[in-house]
Amino acid sequence: MQRNSYRIVSYKVKHGYDVRDFLSSYKYLLQRVIDIIWDSIDWKKKKNRIIPIIPKSKEFKRNLRNQLLKDWNYASHYVDSAIKTAYSILNSWRRNYIKGKRSKNKPVVKRKFVRVKETLYRFRDEKKS
Repeated sequence: MQRNSYRIVSYKVKHGYDVRDFLSSYKYLLQRVIDIIWDSIDWKKKKNRIIPIIPKSKEFKRNLRNQLLKDWNYASHYVDSAIKTAYSILNSWRRNYIKGKRSKNKPVVKRKFVRVKETLYRFRDEKKS
């Protein structure tokens, strides 16, 4: 089975903006997404084990996005980013939980960061533009 591959790239960009409030808001948003999805996990018993089933329907994701956008003061694509990142975190947690490497505790966001879609920035001659 082949999995999707991701290119993880981290950039530091010099600027004069104060982004601390934004990063704090995004961290809170991401944790909120994880909390909502976590509360919707269905725990099924299979072969003497309890397996978490993470909700992934289009309807669930649409309702989640609409709910989160109500209190979000920044661009909506950051809500989409938080949802994608939360699913990535929870799917990773689920794989490790099934392997016995994680407990049944909900993942917690510890660091401030933001994932920006590749379509929202570009590099020309190795310089951000």
